[in-house]
Amino acid sequence: MKKLTTSLPIMFGLALGLTQPAQAHVSFVNFGTFGAIEGTASDTKTGFKAFGWIDGTDADLGDSHQIGGASAKWYKFTLTQGANIDISFIQNKAGLDPAFTLYRDVFPLQAHDDALVDPLNPVDDAFNPIASPTDSDPSGLYLKHSGYRDTLHNTYEGQFDAFGDWSMANQLDQWATVHYLIAVAATSDSDPSRGLTWGGNGNHDTAIGTGEALLGYYLPAGTYGIAASGEACNDASTACRTPNYSGTVTLSVHPVPLPAAVWLFASALGGLGLMRRKPRQEA
Repeated sequence: MKKLTTSLPIMFGLALGLTQPAQAHVSFVNFGTFGAIEGTASDTKTGFKAFGWIDGTDADLGDSHQIGGASAKWYKFTLTQGANIDISFIQNKAGLDPAFTLYRDVFPLQAHDDALVDPLNPVDDAFNPIASPTDSDPSGLYLKHSGYRDTLHNTYEGQFDAFGDWSMANQLDQWATVHYLIAVAATSDSDPSRGLTWGGNGNHDTAIGTGEALLGYYLPAGTYGIAASGEACNDASTACRTPNYSGTVTLSVHPVPLPAAVWLFASALGGLGLMRRKPRQEA
């Protein structure tokens, strides 16, 4: 049973009609399921935003609704076996400066910031900030991009973390965490104390036909998500927030067959196991 204190802000918003429109909740372009045969999928949108991706690199995180097209379109795909993948994100209109993050696992359909089970900035019944029931750090350290949010001491713009694990839920109280794998972008962040660096492996370029690419990246079997948008600017100006840009995201999958040598090695191990068995001695 949920605590009433975590629901009050949302109920208040519902009463005022302030909830975000359903069409803005996260949905997916499903690139499909890939097995032993190579495959390619591509999608072009006109609703990418120049600040949509880079906003998720801030300390106060980013708004998940700004990812992808105008209606928060993310990408997902499933591998039934290990594969090397290529992902490219190319701008068809100058000014976007494409960037993207690859995650393991995906959110439930229609997930959004501030769902009841995973509130954005939870408060108690007196509207005082409280620690998020789902995103609290057991260690209390709240290291950057660690998958936790210190909602007791900070107010967040959204829940989208371009450089880390993060969670989100939908109105059916279906909740999930996506796990950061790699970001391809010119923007970077680091934590020297942990020896970690995120991003910084791309280029700032706003010309038509340019963008970012991840080539030959190995993934085991599983389901994956892509958050793609722009990193051209990150401010509240009309010039940054208003224009939408056309871009194309392409996924190519190159399955990795299990080498015959692996099977031979497994057979050899099995044979050794049989050889080690001692014959039963007669009484």
